[in-house]
Amino acid sequence: MSEEGAEITIDARRFAGVWANAVRVNGSHDEITIDFARLDPVEPRGIVVSRVTFSPPFPRTLMDELERVWHDWVWASSHPKRGTHDLEVSR
Repeated sequence: MSEEGAEITIDARRFAGVWANAVRVNGSHDEITIDFARLDPVEPRGIVVSRVTFSPPFPRTLMDELERVWHDWVWASSHPKRGTHDLEVSR
């Protein structure tokens, strides 16, 4: 990953990421927090698997990037490459 020329790395323990099927967003004047949670499909319980807190201007960047990736996914899923179903998204 890189952001404006900065090299961003991720350690091997976090490389696989986490699975979430629920999200809760809380905010104040100074910060916004997104909790990603995994809900149990049988019991009414869950656990937060990741919490991200950031300044209020950051969501615009996040939404722009999500929109770009979503658009690429929609286009790729409606134009599959012959012989493959892998999603290849390039910037």
